[in-house]
Amino acid sequence: MKRSHIILSLLSVFVIAANSFAQISHGGSPASLHGAMLSVVQSQSLPSVDHATLLAEDETESKDVPLRFGYPHEVNFNLNNSGTWEDTKDGRVWRLRIESRGAYSINLVFDEFDVPVGGQLFLYNDNHEYVIGAFTQENENPDRKFATQPVPGDAITLEYIEPFEAQGQSAISVMRVVHAYRNLFGRGDDNPLDSFGSSGSCNNNVNCPEGADWQDQKRGVVMLLTSGNFRYCSGSLINTTANDAAPYILTANHCSPSTNDIFMFNYESPSCANIDGPTNQTVQGCQLISHYSNSDFYLVRLNSNVPLSYNPYFNGWNANDVAATNSVCIHHPSGDIKKISFDYQAPQASSYGGSSTPGDNTHWHILNWEDGTTEPGSSGSPLFDQNHRITGQLHGGTASCSNNIDDYFGKVSISMLNGLRANLDPGNTGVMALDGFDPQAGGFARGTVIDATTLNPIEGATVQEVGGSRSTTTNAAGYYFMALPDGATYDLAFSKFAYVSDTATGINITFGDTTTVNMSLTALPIITVLYEDFESGATGWTHETPGGTWVDEWHLSTERSLSSSHSYKCGSTGTGTYSAFNDARLISPVLNNIPDGAQLSFWMQIEGEVSGVYSDSAYDGGILEISENGGAFTQVTPAEGYTETFRYTVGGGTPATGPMLGQPCWSGTVTTWTEKTMDLSPYAGSNIQLRFRFGSDNSVQREGWYVDDVSIVAVGEPVVVTTPEDLTIFIDGNDVVLRWNADANPMYRVYTSLDPDNLLQTLVDTTDQNTYTIVDGVINDEMRYYTVVGYQP
Repeated sequence: MKRSHIILSLLSVFVIAANSFAQISHGGSPASLHGAMLSVVQSQSLPSVDHATLLAEDETESKDVPLRFGYPHEVNFNLNNSGTWEDTKDGRVWRLRIESRGAYSINLVFDEFDVPVGGQLFLYNDNHEYVIGAFTQENENPDRKFATQPVPGDAITLEYIEPFEAQGQSAISVMRVVHAYRNLFGRGDDNPLDSFGSSGSCNNNVNCPEGADWQDQKRGVVMLLTSGNFRYCSGSLINTTANDAAPYILTANHCSPSTNDIFMFNYESPSCANIDGPTNQTVQGCQLISHYSNSDFYLVRLNSNVPLSYNPYFNGWNANDVAATNSVCIHHPSGDIKKISFDYQAPQASSYGGSSTPGDNTHWHILNWEDGTTEPGSSGSPLFDQNHRITGQLHGGTASCSNNIDDYFGKVSISMLNGLRANLDPGNTGVMALDGFDPQAGGFARGTVIDATTLNPIEGATVQEVGGSRSTTTNAAGYYFMALPDGATYDLAFSKFAYVSDTATGINITFGDTTTVNMSLTALPIITVLYEDFESGATGWTHETPGGTWVDEWHLSTERSLSSSHSYKCGSTGTGTYSAFNDARLISPVLNNIPDGAQLSFWMQIEGEVSGVYSDSAYDGGILEISENGGAFTQVTPAEGYTETFRYTVGGGTPATGPMLGQPCWSGTVTTWTEKTMDLSPYAGSNIQLRFRFGSDNSVQREGWYVDDVSIVAVGEPVVVTTPEDLTIFIDGNDVVLRWNADANPMYRVYTSLDPDNLLQTLVDTTDQNTYTIVDGVINDEMRYYTVVGYQP
């Protein structure tokens, strides 16, 4: 592999010594297992939980409500108010024990998880037989929230290792402790879930002979553990036309997935017998991508890629609105180990529940399961056709072992027309049917993208296959992972707004192997035209209505905010809903002489009325408009597009009453902060104003529209830093002396590393000279690398 374009370069040499070195494991183990530490740490005891009452409540739930397994204790345990700190030779360790008497297992939800490089969090039960972690900076989510898989037992200990050089930089806060009143790790007669008969004796374990032809597809089916109401659903990895192992999960809209959900893989019996499956193969955290209530689909993207050790399979799909000749469902009924059910007849097109209204044919109706069934907890599970492709996901129905009829699966064919295709067909190929993808059949590229000057990870950088359709983005730790077919050589382009793009060339991908391709990108100077977080009164911003019956409800709000405490909201000043007949316009100051290449960004949440009958239609919602050089405001479309269109009519042809009939808009329920972006290059040299316009009709109101952190930035010219040349090294006693040619670089950074794939592992020092001595630098390593980087301070 070689770099085809270098602005800031690395020059490295290595020293060979007598002894070998051990590479740091990303798993690792708690410090308390390896040395003398305090035997007593602070323990927090939680109130008792009545298992019988909770199980009785669960008996009244139907299939189209997810199955819960735990009771949530709301808490506030963090590094500052709880636990015990203890100094070690390498830094310090924080431990906290939490006990919830009688729990089968405990899992945790964090409202803050932000750790520096080197920080490691482990969790374990009292006898240390079950240890999970380390959770590190690579596990961080953009919203800094986090959740963990269950740990068996009624007590759990958190152990956080904070390195000396990062003391005081960590933020870990537990907001919820989930007491499991259902046994996820064993089976017993004291719990309906623990009795295999309660999950339906007519169900087939997926590894029974009936499932022999479905061993690939089962690898994609997952169980969802949600941190919202702590209930189970099912779902499936689903392939994209790029065959890129993008970690999308298809599940049901009514499962209400949240960003802290846990997705469990391979929870299945190893044979046809009822044997408990593994529960330690999980991925935590996701982005909520798209959903549509009529076909009851929800697509999420995991915050991290599925480890290859889980042996994942990305199931294919069929978007043709044609009934299969027969169908198969793979699912987790009642949160049990993975099962498989068969319908040997063609399903019928139907509305949900088989009703004649609205007559939308959004579902496939399974008339009768010939072998197996579904139950609560099966919701969101995939329905496969005879070609092993997903045709729908389970919405609900009445089927059970005693009443094995009438299940309804939301159609993939309908979902594709209502938001699903944009992500599953990134190249807009129009393909109507796609086979599954086995990532083990190819190779992989992975690595970290960093800022060449600060060395901080770059989140959201795009990694694109040059000349191909495969791409991915980096996570909060700057890490990416992408699948590529084997037996070929690839070029990968790395890009991010406000950075100089770069390309790695000649990457050889071989079967089953992973090639590390790290990249450093040089930041460009930022020209800030506008940054408004609405924390200081929003100087120059105004809001208005055209008058008449129209109202304006824009105001500064503290109900929701992305940064700090304020945003602008169109809606009630309290906790109620917006009024009827809004035509409310929030207007920015005049922004003069927009630079070429300027980018607009703003963040939003919205809760507006949408149609329950007509796809992609809204009665209330918001749009973005721009005025150029004092002209009229006209609607513009950000890169992410709009999600709905304002209705022209309501039922029976009656005209709708909103102010923007027929215009695309944002509406529905979006309760996580979502970024919208737009290239303002067409306005270069002009003076512009932004207008956020919200409209509502005469009935049915929701909470409203929130806007925060509005910015317009452009980039300047790059500062070119030359490559240090002719780096030499020699040993002077116990000192290591580095020298290189003097050049135009104003400053240099000196690094040392034991890892050839991470040459910038440890920063030794900075200097403005072309020589540097590492005093007592001779260490008995088998191989040590030294790197000098020129930089512009």
